[in-house]
Amino acid sequence: MTLDRAAGPGPRTVAHQAASQGSRRRPRGAARGTTLTLAVAIGLAIPIALAGCGAGPGPSGNAAPLTSLGPVPSGSAAPGPSAGGSAGPDGSLGPGASGPRWPGTTVLATIALGAADGEIQKAGIDLQNAANQEDLKAMWGAADGLAKMIDGLTPNIARLEIYSETQAAAAIYRKAFPELLAGAKQLRDAITAGDASGIVAGSQQIEQGLADYSPVRELIAGLVEQAIVQQRLLLQ
Repeated sequence: MTLDRAAGPGPRTVAHQAASQGSRRRPRGAARGTTLTLAVAIGLAIPIALAGCGAGPGPSGNAAPLTSLGPVPSGSAAPGPSAGGSAGPDGSLGPGASGPRWPGTTVLATIALGAADGEIQKAGIDLQNAANQEDLKAMWGAADGLAKMIDGLTPNIARLEIYSETQAAAAIYRKAFPELLAGAKQLRDAITAGDASGIVAGSQQIEQGLADYSPVRELIAGLVEQAIVQQRLLLQ
């Protein structure tokens, strides 16, 4: 999956270089007497970096980056027939393993969310780097890309919720994704409006979303391995 970057000229309030004394960048139209300057807001935004997508196992995956799988078919919650074979020592399905087949939409949703894990991690790194460099345009682009990606991935949560083995992961996504989406939109819109306090608030919400997202990284890694096997079974 390629993180969707903002098209066009970027935020209309991209900071400009002060004419004298090497002062920090400030958005056009910002009041001179603003208590919380944009530079301070960017400084406060820096802790979002890697808060929830740092070290830890993510999907190893060779899965395609899917985001939109169409409507959830009615009645797809019921597992299908079992495949022949025996389960692996860790209880996961191997080639020809025995166990219930997952709903097809759950298989595809799991692979899509697993493939997106690295992109969510990259979004956190991009925001970190942009904040460190006090680059508002890059921050805007990273926030816009994160918002669009999370918005596109969110329908997959319902496809995990219909199957018991993926419901624990779905519950984490259901908590973290709205926080990430709201924070990314607020950060993006605050940069556009030159709203320093909004930049801080949006950054803090992204930080919380990343922290709440972190526990699913190990879960989704294991689920993706099983989903790839299930995908092979679906093609048999």
